Amino acid sequence: MDKCNLLSEPWIPVRRASGKRECIAPWQLTEADAPLDIETPRPDFKGALLEFLVGLVQTALPPASKMLWRGQLPPGGTPSPETLATAFKPLEPHFNLFGERPRFLQDLTLTEDEAGEPSPAAALLMDTPGDNAARHNGDFFIKRDHPPDRLCPACAAAALIALQAYAPSGGVGYRTSLRGGGPLTTLIVGDSLWRTVWSNVLHLGARGVQPLPAAPQDAAAVFPWTAPTAVSIKAGTEIHSEGRHFLTHYWAMPRRIVLEPEDDAQSSACPVCGETSRVFVRRFRTKNYGNNYGTGWLHPLTPHRQQGPGKEPLTLKGVSEGRGYNHWLGLVYGDSSEEKFPVQPAQAVRIFRETQRGAMGGKAARLRAFGWDMENMKALNWCEEEYPVYDLPQDIPNAPAILAHRAGRLVRAADLARRNLLSAAKEALFSDGARSAKAEATLLSGLSMRFWTETRRDFEQRVQEIIASLGDEADPWNVYETWRQSLMASTIRLFEDTAERGNFPARRMQTIYSALNRMKAFNYTGCSKALGLAVDGKGGRQ
Repeated sequence: MDKCNLLSEPWIPVRRASGKRECIAPWQLTEADAPLDIETPRPDFKGALLEFLVGLVQTALPPASKMLWRGQLPPGGTPSPETLATAFKPLEPHFNLFGERPRFLQDLTLTEDEAGEPSPAAALLMDTPGDNAARHNGDFFIKRDHPPDRLCPACAAAALIALQAYAPSGGVGYRTSLRGGGPLTTLIVGDSLWRTVWSNVLHLGARGVQPLPAAPQDAAAVFPWTAPTAVSIKAGTEIHSEGRHFLTHYWAMPRRIVLEPEDDAQSSACPVCGETSRVFVRRFRTKNYGNNYGTGWLHPLTPHRQQGPGKEPLTLKGVSEGRGYNHWLGLVYGDSSEEKFPVQPAQAVRIFRETQRGAMGGKAARLRAFGWDMENMKALNWCEEEYPVYDLPQDIPNAPAILAHRAGRLVRAADLARRNLLSAAKEALFSDGARSAKAEATLLSGLSMRFWTETRRDFEQRVQEIIASLGDEADPWNVYETWRQSLMASTIRLFEDTAERGNFPARRMQTIYSALNRMKAFNYTGCSKALGLAVDGKGGRQ
């Protein structure tokens, strides 16, 4: 059976500039008919493959300096496919999916006796429902009666990467990923697949970044599948970041897994991607108590929330963190100093923003945030959103801090107006004691998302106006006043659309309008304070 080498064989599905869709090997990233993006049937596969490519280039071809990194972004500086193939060649022995062990992201020593009965291939997918989900009708993504019975090599590799990178809690001893269960990933997105990958690679001058060890015998420091698993039954077996290699972030392996490929007599279609193959993975062996990643890990592609002096920062998760412009500031620039537990952007995002400042021709780059919303072992939702990364002027040294301070006022005012809107809607619809907790939660969650969606365009326009005024010492009070008016109008419109529809008796209409009037008053006063505006509307204060 073919070893299915993930560096030399074509297996990553892409869409090229010509519109052609086909599978490529990683060294084909920079071919003339440029691959523009990954095209997979599942969003978590796409996210995992993007991270795989970033980690691969970071490992095999890291730029020595910030200037060399910038030199690979313009079309003229892009490395040739031959250059990539040469850089990846020494790593090929570590990237065989099948064949003799060591195998990519699979346990080196796990035996059939240790693992016991094999698991079905569908269990590699994080959204495959377990028995508990089936009993409680929680199988939202893959229905209990229709899990894929097999995975082609490409889908098996993507599922394996996704599970090791995003692993949730999976029962006693089944370890979460290095970033915890269901981490949020943020990636700068370019206009080609190469530019996306390279935009998230760190230069060797960045803090903490290390190159691949030169000696072949040091491979285990980077690729954990080349050494026996640090079985974590006992206390004190945690793998902390201190003394560990930087590249571990990209190749961590918390789960003990061994795939069992089968070579069929005839080709058939993969039930996940539809591609034909003779080789399929129908089952795999697994065992608990794999590598248990401990403290100190700050993944370069994941934002974190500070918890205060002496406390471990928390990885942001996919629980709605990638939705709404209320998260834009933290994911791209970091929360303002007024936040009690500020969010710090991912290292790759921060370095891109700083290194490319003034070099994007005034155009905004894009940041994609994605991840699973997990409730322990249960997948609730796949969250994904994109945000602008603005090209701030170089001649204003503290421009990012000014933007964060001024745009932070807009975000805080918006969040206050949103909360007042939800309170008013709740009072208007459920104040008679006949409320349904589930109906209330669903309605208010939908209303919250409508608020962020419907005010987003105005918000981004106000941010553009703030950027245009970064050179002014005084705050842009006219921008704040316009934003206050916009928030007032939007919340009134959304309240009326939510609470005033339907045939309500007169006593209910009185409650509805009382809630509306209170919301107006609270929003005007609260937004004014959040924006630093005088309540009478006649100017601002510091």
